[in-house]
Amino acid sequence: MLYVCLRFPLLGLEALPGAPLSEPCALIAQQQVSLVNAAGRLAGVTEGMSLTTALALCPSLYCQPQQSECEQAHWQRLALWAYRFSDDISLSPPNALLLEVSRSLKLFGNLKRLYRALLSAYRKRGLQLNIGLGNTPLAAELLSLQGIRPAHLVNAEGELKRDALKRALASLPCRQLPLPSVQLEALHNMGLRRLGDVLSLPRKQLLSSFDPVMADFVARLTGRKQDPRQRYQPADVFVSERQFDGGLFQSDQLRFPMSAMLKELEVYLRLRQCLNRDLHWTFHYLSGERQHWKTPVNHRHFHRKNLLELIALQLEGFTLAGAVEGITLECREFVSLEATKQQLFDEHREATEQSDAQLRLINSLQLRLGDNALQQLKIDDRVLPEQQGVACPVSDYNCEHRDHEASSEALRPCLLLPTPLPLQRTTTGLVWQGPLEILQGPERLDSNWWQQRQVRDYYIARHNDHGLCWLFKDCLSQQWYLHGFFS
Repeated sequence: MLYVCLRFPLLGLEALPGAPLSEPCALIAQQQVSLVNAAGRLAGVTEGMSLTTALALCPSLYCQPQQSECEQAHWQRLALWAYRFSDDISLSPPNALLLEVSRSLKLFGNLKRLYRALLSAYRKRGLQLNIGLGNTPLAAELLSLQGIRPAHLVNAEGELKRDALKRALASLPCRQLPLPSVQLEALHNMGLRRLGDVLSLPRKQLLSSFDPVMADFVARLTGRKQDPRQRYQPADVFVSERQFDGGLFQSDQLRFPMSAMLKELEVYLRLRQCLNRDLHWTFHYLSGERQHWKTPVNHRHFHRKNLLELIALQLEGFTLAGAVEGITLECREFVSLEATKQQLFDEHREATEQSDAQLRLINSLQLRLGDNALQQLKIDDRVLPEQQGVACPVSDYNCEHRDHEASSEALRPCLLLPTPLPLQRTTTGLVWQGPLEILQGPERLDSNWWQQRQVRDYYIARHNDHGLCWLFKDCLSQQWYLHGFFS
C-alpha cells in the first residue's frame, strides 16, 4: 500500500470568497489570530497573537472570522478534484486529504510522475500544498506536517525508498505527533525529543511506560496494525465556485472558468454514476448584485464540449451588469445512469448518435426560444385517438426516457386533425374534395361507456390524388368523418 497526504495549510483562508491572498491575511478566533498567510508573517503577524497587536504591526491586515461552512465546502471540492488521481480518498482533519495511490501508479507510470501531476494540479489553482508519502496513512500524514519534499523519498525509478522513509520519520519532533497532551508531556519528561527515539523503544516498555494510546499509535504508524479510514463520498448536490481578483468585464472571459467547472462536474457525475438535468449559474458582481440564469440540459451522455457550445450560444449578446468577481455553478437534479451493454457490433449506434444530435438541437432551440417554447406529444393510454397525444414541454417529457412502441397491427396516421371533419356520402361513395376509395378496415374502437359512449369503425381510404386518409364511421349516429392523413 502507498499513501499520499495532501495538506493545505491555508485551507481556512483559501476557502474565503474574495480573500486577497497575495496580501497579508489572517483568520480571527476569539480576538486572536488563528491562521495567517506568508505575507502576514513577513509583516510580523503570527498565530496566537491578539488582534490588536496584529493590526498594530500590520494596519492593512485583511481579517475575517473563520467560516466553517465555506471551509467544509472548499474541502469537499478539493477531495473531488483528487478523484482524478485515486478512487480511494479520505478526509484527514483538519486540513488534509489522504489518497491510496498504489493502483494509480500504472496510470501515471511511476510515483515521481504522480507527484508532479498532483503538485501541478493544485498549484495551478493558487493553493498552497504540502505533500507527504508513506506506506501507512499515519506516516503520510506526519511527513506532510514536516514539509519534507517527497522527491527525497523517491528513487530514480520512481519507487519509494524505504530507508529514506524511516529516516524522515525518525527525525520528526515529538511535539508534532497527534497525541494527547498528557502523552506529549510524558515523552518530553523522559527526554524523547524525536520520533526515532520512540520507535527505538521495545514494545514491552511502550506498553508499561505509556498509555495504550501510544502503543496503538506506533502500531498504526509502522503498519503492524490496520488503520482503516472512512472513504469520502461526494455530496448530493454539486456546487463549484470561482473567484477573480479585480473582476471580469467581458462575457468571453467567462468561458475558460466555466469549462474548468464543467470538468469538475464531469468527475462528480462519473463518481455518482448519474446525469445532471440542470445547470444553475450565479454571477457575483463587485457591486454586490447577483444574477441567476440557467442552461437547459437534456442529454443521455455528458459531453463537456457540447455543453460549452450551448453556453457559448447562451453568452452571445449577453451583457454583464458589471465586473464579475465570482461564478457559482450548482446542479440539484440528477437521474441514474443506466448501464448499457457494449457490443462489438452495435446495431443501435447510429440511432443513438441520431438521438444525441436531436437532443443537442432541442437544447439549442430552447436557448433561443425559451424553456417552454418547444413541445412534443406524450402518449397516453386511452382508446380514442384524439385523447392519446398530450402536448407537454420537451424538458418535462424527454427526461423520462420512455419509448412507446406502436402496435405493428394498428396503422396510425402521422397527421391527426384536431377536430374530425364530416364527410358527404353520395350514391357512388364517400366524398371529400373528390371521391374516396376505402382500402382497408374496419377497426372497431369502443370507449367512454361510463360517460358518453363512442363506437367508431376506422378505415384507410385513398383520395383521387393518391393520398391516404384515415376515416371513421360513428356507429351510433351513422355519420362518416375524416380524422387524419398518412404520409
